[in-house]
Amino acid sequence: MNLDHASVRGLPGVGPAKEVTLAALGIHTIDDLLHYFPFRYEDRRIKPLAAWQDGERITVRATLDGTATIRWRGSKSMMSARLRVDGQNLVLGTWFSQHYLKSRLTDGRVITITGKWNAQKRLIVVSETSFDASEVQRANVPFLPVYHASKAFGSRQLHQLIMKAIERHYNDIPERLPYALTQKYRLRPLRDAIKAMHRPVDAEDLRQARRRLAFEEFLMFQLQLHWFRQHRHEPKGIEKRVPGDVLGTFVSRLPAALTEAQRRACEEIARDLRGTKMMARLLQGDVGSGKTWVALFACYTAYSAGYQSALMAPTEILAEQHYREACRILSTFGMEARLLTGSVSTRERTSTLQDLAEHKVDVLVGTHALLTDDVLFAKLGLVVTDEQHRFGVSQRSVLRTKGESPDVLMLSATPIPRTLALAVYGDVDVSVLNELPRGRQPIKTVAYSMSREEEAIRIVRRALAQGQQAYIVAPTIEESETLETAAVTDVFNRLTDKLAGFSVSLLHGRMSAKEKEDIMRAFRDGQIHVLVSTTVIEVGIDVPNATVMVIYNAERFGLAQLHQLRGRVGRGKEASTCVLLAEAGNETAKARIQTMVQTQDGFAIAEKDLELRGPGEFLGVRQSGLPQFAVGDIVRDQNIMTVAREEATAMLQSDEFWLTPSYEPLRDAISSLPEQAFYRD
Repeated sequence: MNLDHASVRGLPGVGPAKEVTLAALGIHTIDDLLHYFPFRYEDRRIKPLAAWQDGERITVRATLDGTATIRWRGSKSMMSARLRVDGQNLVLGTWFSQHYLKSRLTDGRVITITGKWNAQKRLIVVSETSFDASEVQRANVPFLPVYHASKAFGSRQLHQLIMKAIERHYNDIPERLPYALTQKYRLRPLRDAIKAMHRPVDAEDLRQARRRLAFEEFLMFQLQLHWFRQHRHEPKGIEKRVPGDVLGTFVSRLPAALTEAQRRACEEIARDLRGTKMMARLLQGDVGSGKTWVALFACYTAYSAGYQSALMAPTEILAEQHYREACRILSTFGMEARLLTGSVSTRERTSTLQDLAEHKVDVLVGTHALLTDDVLFAKLGLVVTDEQHRFGVSQRSVLRTKGESPDVLMLSATPIPRTLALAVYGDVDVSVLNELPRGRQPIKTVAYSMSREEEAIRIVRRALAQGQQAYIVAPTIEESETLETAAVTDVFNRLTDKLAGFSVSLLHGRMSAKEKEDIMRAFRDGQIHVLVSTTVIEVGIDVPNATVMVIYNAERFGLAQLHQLRGRVGRGKEASTCVLLAEAGNETAKARIQTMVQTQDGFAIAEKDLELRGPGEFLGVRQSGLPQFAVGDIVRDQNIMTVAREEATAMLQSDEFWLTPSYEPLRDAISSLPEQAFYRD
């Protein structure tokens, strides 16, 4: 039987109504049902009290010590009873709104309960109670699968239906991987892996099932991705006649030497521009790693071959910074750079557009203003987008249509760990800047409790007395009844008094774009000494004289965000300090703060952030094009992804893959997804 085409209506107990309910969950066929895996498992293994972790959900066999008592608050009840565990330890069990169990909670009775452990109060908040042998047997299942379900079809119902399907169609589940491959990596058969995912015997059974299914998912994905890269129909790039020593010429005019990482990235870009394949390269580097000079080298290389370049940034401030640096560096080669933003006057805009169309402009730097229909290039050969994740796919596509197959360079200051980059940007070449330019001062990072705010202000005051500037960041604009966090308006009002004699300004997201740009320019020009802001300063402002960053309620920020904020200081020759003011948060928040204090390595921080948050939240699924896997986890299963990639590469290059019948399911998988599933603009 072909389970891909067998409707769930063929299963006992599934009528028209249940069919509709299952369809709402994305389950139409028996194959869909078998591959509808739990999103988590409740650990039902009975462990001794010494092994319980605070806040952990635990299952325990306990003996009632006395009878249960009930307290009422309106129509809601709270029932409590003393429990003996491990034969002697006394803890308290609490049942909310389960008063109907009181008659069964008798002195000396042995029960099996599941609930959340509060170590400080030695209390279990009970969610499930088992009394008889059959219930205890069910409760003793080591890992209870929990599915995304609906009110009409609960998780337990789903599990029962799936187990029926496995029982009936176990021998119909086809094997997709060739025997030689399963033997090479000691992978269990697919049917056994599916069964273990829904009813694991123990932890090792579940681990091996996940390993088998993750490998298959990753292998299928990598085969499709590699095949698509080789066969997609895209315009060929234009082979540019780039001079042989273009890098040496460029470096000779720079005010400082390039790092080895910058030089390597420049060589990769030059090689791409000389080739016939259209360049699609992601340049990722830490804050202050020198991406701008590499981008300007790309613009100079395009110019040396007779082409124009476009450099698009998400904010006017960032565009202006790129423009000033382009003028400083590229003007020495006789190149003409122009700026195009919403603030440019009509007269200046008209002149720029005319010169652009007549090829009198070599590099056009700007914001979204570059995307309008009247921006026409004479010979666009290179498109550079900075902080590329801040632009939608359609926006980046518009810029590319302004030239004939222009090469594309994307810049990102959010370092992406290699494994994730391979999965997300598998069809894009990646260059990495993992060194800081010489002379950059390290940033001292300290973490204080919120009660030590005055110490942080003293650090700010000392820097201001030496003629330097400071950033103060708070997570919210106004005080909230639900969140006990510092409001930026409150911080601003207090610091205006505490820092009397210095210019203190407020910046937040509710201000108009013009107000924000004006304030940031004034801070950049030294007219403002202290900028009190929300995270709007995370990207797009470069003030070498700013040497102190104070972040209120740092526990509320993600690691990548904290790192980006810290990167606003440490840009000049003076030593800089970042103060993290934080309340005692959960373990994840503490891990973030500790990571920030211990390292400034953006890639190490990205790895930790990815570990703490997971790939979807790390990148933002909507913008990233992150592939969605049912079982595989790109963070936890990095090694499996690497092996799957190597196997996919080898397979597509071998005759055995294309000719042997055992590889037919994998060959079929190659063409099963549409091209747009892999297209990353």
